[in-house]
Amino acid sequence: MTQWFFTLRERLTPPMSIRWNSYRNFSGFYNITELVTLDAMLCPDVITELHDDDWQHNIQEDCRITQFRNANYLLNRQPLDPASHQLLAVHEHPDGSESLPDGFTFCGYDIMDSYFSNSTLTNCGPIPEAFTPRDVNRYGLISNLPIALKIRDAMRILQPGDAHLGECDVWLVGRQIPNGE
Repeated sequence: MTQWFFTLRERLTPPMSIRWNSYRNFSGFYNITELVTLDAMLCPDVITELHDDDWQHNIQEDCRITQFRNANYLLNRQPLDPASHQLLAVHEHPDGSESLPDGFTFCGYDIMDSYFSNSTLTNCGPIPEAFTPRDVNRYGLISNLPIALKIRDAMRILQPGDAHLGECDVWLVGRQIPNGE
């Protein structure tokens, strides 16, 4: 059975013009229409302080305390603005057999460092030895799992002892816009 985790993240869209233009210039991802990533610097967690009840629903290992096992819990936890917030469904180590939870749209595959803090795909700048901006879809992610795995492997070879590139891994990302799209 596929284990899905859920997290509430801020959106990074064109209306956020200063951040948006700055990000596109940094990344070279000029073809994206919105950035969807697990990178908390680019799409910060909506939940910044945990409540007592959160500990009954969240993941309590590997620095993933803002990932939860229950999407409905997150949707009911606090008011959400569809222009600013998104609910992500994420799966670590996808093998291509996963089916997204009901109500979620496929966004692509992100590549996260071993600390689950930075996306080596969306937040390390261009890495031409591993991928080019043309490889990402409209969300800044990779649409095809074999290509995401190939990019991950190329990153690992570039810096094998590094916790960011050398130990990065692929995550499947789906999303739902609460009360929105």
